[in-house]
Amino acid sequence: MAVSPPTPSIDTLLQTLSTSHSLHARPTILRNLLTNLLNSAHPPSGQNLIQSLKFRLLASDITSSLQPYANLCLPPNLPSSAPSSMTLSRDGIIVQVLDITDLTSSLGDSLERLEMAERGEAMRGREVIRIAPGENDNEGPGAGGEVREGGRSMHKLLVEDAAGRRVWGFELTPVTGVKIGMNIGAKILLQGCTMARGVILMTAGTATVMGGKVEALHKAWIDGRKESLMSRIEDLKRGN
Repeated sequence: MAVSPPTPSIDTLLQTLSTSHSLHARPTILRNLLTNLLNSAHPPSGQNLIQSLKFRLLASDITSSLQPYANLCLPPNLPSSAPSSMTLSRDGIIVQVLDITDLTSSLGDSLERLEMAERGEAMRGREVIRIAPGENDNEGPGAGGEVREGGRSMHKLLVEDAAGRRVWGFELTPVTGVKIGMNIGAKILLQGCTMARGVILMTAGTATVMGGKVEALHKAWIDGRKESLMSRIEDLKRGN
């Protein structure tokens, strides 16, 4: 009978998560997550343990789960004190998505894609496809709402770092996983992004969607976003 490897120390787990996944967890949070996993019916070990901890950190609110060290966060006092242009740390800053808008779609198209994402559907060209359950949580190219072709859709995102600083980000070039239907609370790793007048300019080479979802944030955003879109559409119909 195979013997499970010994559970790594908290310090070892902190080091592994930070160096391999850019997730600089708070020790107390990581200890609580580890205890819950080890007390589960089928406690993971080895790489499965690392992946389980990573999954739970990606599903957490980073303002309470990750270290808010200055070198891991956005510059303070943004956007009021932002220089005309600067480059963010190439070591990596984790942010979570709080809002997303498709700058190239009409209000009606945005509402339709949002409702499709809720149903687990996506557009590939003119074809509607079904997304496998759970696939949305990974925020990969097949996440619900749209499958981008030709890079035509560009997005504006409100993101937040571990210190609770919120700024807007724009796609300069399409970033895989950024789309209407991505999970709110999804984590993005920023590495060397240009920031112009307090706005993060994202490219495929400087922004990586890591996945994750904060259920409370996601539900509140979906409900509020649908209501807002429907209200604006009704206003346009009335000529307001």
